[in-house]
Order: sequence, then structure tokens, then C-alpha cells
Amino acid sequence: MAFRMCIFRPQRWVPLLPTNAARPLHASCKIKYTTDKDKDSSRQLDKRVGSVPVHRHHIVVCNSASKEWPSRVEGMSETITALARGAIRLPGRAMVTLSDFAPLHKHTCACATPSNPLDSQIAADKYRRVDVAVFPLGLVAKQLDLDGVEKLLSWLSHDVLPTSWSPDHSKLPRPTFEHTWLELSKNRHIFVCTHGTRDYLCGHHGGKLLDDLRALIIKRRLQKHVAAWSTSHIGGHKYAANAIVYPRGDWYGTWCDKCGGDSATPTGLEADDAAILDASVHNITWWDAWRGAISMSKKDQIATWTRNVGHVNSTGNENEDESVDTIASWTPAIRKRNAVGK
Repeated sequence: MAFRMCIFRPQRWVPLLPTNAARPLHASCKIKYTTDKDKDSSRQLDKRVGSVPVHRHHIVVCNSASKEWPSRVEGMSETITALARGAIRLPGRAMVTLSDFAPLHKHTCACATPSNPLDSQIAADKYRRVDVAVFPLGLVAKQLDLDGVEKLLSWLSHDVLPTSWSPDHSKLPRPTFEHTWLELSKNRHIFVCTHGTRDYLCGHHGGKLLDDLRALIIKRRLQKHVAAWSTSHIGGHKYAANAIVYPRGDWYGTWCDKCGGDSATPTGLEADDAAILDASVHNITWWDAWRGAISMSKKDQIATWTRNVGHVNSTGNENEDESVDTIASWTPAIRKRNAVGK
């Protein structure tokens, strides 16, 4: 299997890990949460826990630079609009974001070249055909136009979806569009929200966390197994920096409610990147900054955190109801944070 050479430049992140698999290799990778209780069983539940909107799939439009993103990316082209509208009608719903995620060795997509913010006409032309990755399944659909989007959404709409496909599984749907599979049995992908045109906190703190993660991955020589990517808005600006780790599907927000805006770890973002990377590599959950996970309701997220960390106590989080209609569009009141603009 061919490997990419790792080149770290401020404007381009090129991972060393092999992104393609000859077949789906992630079927045996199941989410397992740590069972050891936190030593401090009286820990209070902060408002991050349970803040992940219910969704079953994360649909990632690939090869998109954060510089290109307007505040609302859903209308950048007819193809992206069709994806966004169809995603909310899928069973369990799906979230659509743009990312610099580059799953294919040869970029055939017209959106592979970074540029400055795009006007509507240029964006419509550039994103007329797109490569799309679906997490946590690990499917990559190639060069989708409007017809391809309908085929993808139709495939995702099946009640029982394959985590892998083979001719032996005759009852499972076979994708009718050109596709490949990501190798997720050993590799990890970290998506950090850096959507600065949507919210300054995401651009500032998310960008810093992404840069630190990429530098730390290189320092630890983990490029063959872990890659970090930018993503557009995923919700929860006030918890920035926000990150999602696949294939587990855990969401993290490094803002801490109880520490006055400091990072979730005592020494700040330098420790946050290490904590997220350690959780990714060792396939565990970093409970100190955990917001929730994919395919979990708010109630399940709170119950999972409570079982593993401590009991719900005095924050009133259990009575809040964040609607699934707000997937990737939730806009909470912006909170002031220490170090912003410094």
C-alpha cells in the first residue's frame, strides 16, 4: 500500500496514514466506554454533557479549505444544499459539514485547491461535484452531483445499514454510486471546528487546537495512525474549541463551565491537544471535556457520563432540551473568554 510523505506546512496538512482500504476494515471497531469511576464521585455535570444533537451520520464534504467558508455553508452550491436538506430527513438524522479532509490519493474534485472566501457563483461551480465521506461508517462517495446525492441519501435511508458490504450479504444494499472505504480499524481522524466566519471563538480557539494537534501528531510520530482536520460549524460555539474523534464518534469541548473560561485541562490548550490525542490513540474517552457522542440522545449522553464519572448534581442540565432540528445550526449566546484576541 502506498504511503503519503508527511509534509507539515501552515497552509496544507498532508497526513502519512493510508486513508483507503481495499475493503471496509472498521466493522470490528465498536465503541467501548471506560468503566472505571472517577475518583471524585461527587463531580457535577456541566452543561457540555448532553449538548451533542441527535444524529446517526456525519456527512463530510471533502477537500474544502476553511478560508472558503461563509457563515452558512449549506447554500454554497446546489449539491451541498441537497445534501443538507436530505440529511435532516434521514432516519436518525445526519449532520453535514465541510472539511479539508482528503480521503483520496488523487484529488479529482474541483474543490481540492484552497482559495480565499468564495462568492456565490464561484462556489456553485466549484462544489457542483464533490467527494463525500460518511462517518462513522467510513464510506467515501466519489464525485457526487445532484443525482449522486440522491443515490447516497437513498442508501443511507435504509433502516439497517451495513458496516461493511460483501456479495455474501445479499440482503444488504449495495451502493449504486462510485465509492471506496476508509480504513478505520486502526486509524483515527480528529475533526476540529475552525469556522471563524460563523463564530470568532471557533476560528480562534479551534484553529489553535488544530495547529497544536497536528504538531503533536508529528512530534509523537503518529502520522501513520492519526490525522487532524478542520471542519465547518458543528454546534456549540461557547464550548470552543470543539472536536470530534472517529471512529468512536466522541465530541469534546475544551471550554469548562466551572473554571471561568479556562481550558478543560489545568495547563490550557497545550494539555487539551495531548488529552484528545491520547483518547484517540488509546480508544478511550476523555470525560473532562466530553460533550456526548454520535447516535446518542441527550438522555443517553447524560446517563453515560453519570455511569462513568459521577452523578448529576445541581446544574439543571437534565431539564434542558436541545432540539434535533438544531443540528449544525445551533447558535447560542457567545460567552466572553479569557485570552480571546490576545
